[in-house]
Amino acid sequence: MTSTPTGTSSRSRGSRRRRPARSPRPRSTKAWSTATGRRSVPPSFYGFVKDRGPVGAEEISTELLRLPELNGDARAHVEKLVEGDPRFRWDATGALRTVDAESLPLDEAPYVVFDVETTGSSAGKGGITEIGAVKVQGGLVVDRFSSLVNPERPIEPFVVRLTGITDRMVSGAPTSSEVMPLFEEFVEGAVVVGHNVHFDCSFVAAARGGEPLPNPILDTLKLSRTLVPGLKRYRLASLVSHFGIRTVPNHRALADAAATAEVFLKLLKLLKSAGVGSVGEAVGLKASRTRVKPQKGHLAEPLPRTPGVYYFVDKDETVLYVGKAKDLKARVRTYFNGGDGRRKIGRLVQEVAEVRYTETETELKALIFEDREIKRLLPRYNRAGRGQKASWFLELDGNEPYPLPKRVPRTEEAREGVVRLGPYRSAGVLDTCVEALGRIFPLRRCDGDAGGEACFYGQMGRCAPCMGMGRDEYREAVMEPLVALLRGEGGEEHLKALVAERGKLAAALEFEGAARLRDLIAGIQRIRLARSIVSAEGVQAVVAPSTEPGVVEVFVLSNGRLVAHGGFEPSDAEGLELFAAEALDGYDDEIVGPRKADEARVVASYLKRQGQPVEAVRLSAAGDLAATVLRVAELAEAAAGDSAGA
Repeated sequence: MTSTPTGTSSRSRGSRRRRPARSPRPRSTKAWSTATGRRSVPPSFYGFVKDRGPVGAEEISTELLRLPELNGDARAHVEKLVEGDPRFRWDATGALRTVDAESLPLDEAPYVVFDVETTGSSAGKGGITEIGAVKVQGGLVVDRFSSLVNPERPIEPFVVRLTGITDRMVSGAPTSSEVMPLFEEFVEGAVVVGHNVHFDCSFVAAARGGEPLPNPILDTLKLSRTLVPGLKRYRLASLVSHFGIRTVPNHRALADAAATAEVFLKLLKLLKSAGVGSVGEAVGLKASRTRVKPQKGHLAEPLPRTPGVYYFVDKDETVLYVGKAKDLKARVRTYFNGGDGRRKIGRLVQEVAEVRYTETETELKALIFEDREIKRLLPRYNRAGRGQKASWFLELDGNEPYPLPKRVPRTEEAREGVVRLGPYRSAGVLDTCVEALGRIFPLRRCDGDAGGEACFYGQMGRCAPCMGMGRDEYREAVMEPLVALLRGEGGEEHLKALVAERGKLAAALEFEGAARLRDLIAGIQRIRLARSIVSAEGVQAVVAPSTEPGVVEVFVLSNGRLVAHGGFEPSDAEGLELFAAEALDGYDDEIVGPRKADEARVVASYLKRQGQPVEAVRLSAAGDLAATVLRVAELAEAAAGDSAGA
């Protein structure tokens, strides 16, 4: 049973005042009273058997299916209907009954993984705007359910920006009293699954008059915290990234449900490896905080709780994997507790016979040392560290009337009139950056035919042609400031606006939306930082506040390699001049040549995580550092003041 949500970004002809068409209802084989939301025909097959069971095949065929006398073939007919459906069992008397889902083995139970989008308030004050679900059985998605829902109340503006669902889109959609009975049928007899599922269930219960769903419930958020300890974050996007899942959540119900379903299938494997056999046992894990039985955990015990680099070594003294950690013992433990579902890590753990380590003074030194060791040793399990090349550009084609930023491979040749930024390593970061730019600038979203109705984005003021913006105005108001923003030559006010919006979402307890906006902001900041640090020519000094109060860190880089690193008080002009002079005199072109590790990217990644002001300056003389250090210290002090006053 699938219903396609309404709302599209394509342009439609006609007057802007045209009344929106009534949205299609979710398809169903039943009839429902739109006035009361109650059944107007006999209940579903599952409901009939559950209410009357155990029930004979003759009774099912005559009273539910309304079939004529089958001359003794009723059992065969009903068997065909329930074949392969784990929700039903024939008992010793030949009658059919339903099965309690909690008693089913994990790999036999039917699951419905769902997600809702809402107006933005709590379940008591808000309403559902979209519901999406996928039915999973035997490790496969066997059915889908999706519908927009008219919440009969306004959608909060920040939710519109987050999900793209507008009041206009849902104005003609079915109400919750119409959608809920169909959703109830879709989940009958199944285990209900979701990420932070009790939030979604609270809205479903409110839509059902305060009555919660009777189904067993599994929460992928709680399961992942039990089965995959050691992650920094457990939001859906983080788990999708951790497990290497291609389906990306995008704050639309069906897409998020599909991504959650793939995460859940990974967690099912971990549940079974932990000795959990039934749905009931998995439900019990929520409260018991049971951990997976450790594997080779003794190998982590000798490690210190300090920054450093660790080496996984096999029985033949071969280094299998090199990693870095802020806390060596805590990081290595995560490999041996059975809590990582990636197949590669499972194989690695089986081969490990010894863990060696080298302590470093700081996390950054661990990052740099890890990079150098991977290049030196080429461990079999460090595929990501083997000379990964920057292979993507961000391009704007000035030959087009309304240029759009897009990711292109490095193999494409540059053309006249095309602005090209890069190269960059991460396609994902570039895609996130492009998505964020669509929130900052009114990029072209449609063909902009004159006389047509504004497209979906145009209705939100986010499509230049629909807003009546001419081509020259588009270049001046969109293309030029967009390029300046990505080059780090201006546009900070745009980022500040996004940061302020993220703060509003967090204050409203919309943490998933705030996290998504944070990722978009980070995408742009990483592109800016990469250009100012990684792509710069000559010897560069990168200055950032230290985690130690009153200290500023200076990183000297040349040709992609870290030449020197030190921490200074902002007023220590003499120490800074001596440091700069030694850095300029002491490096060797043979050491810092492009054939060596590209450590500038490691430094850029480290600085981005710190979330502090960063400035880069071309280092040509020993006195170049002092003014930059003072400026960064002032920016850090101002930022701290803003945070204290917030």
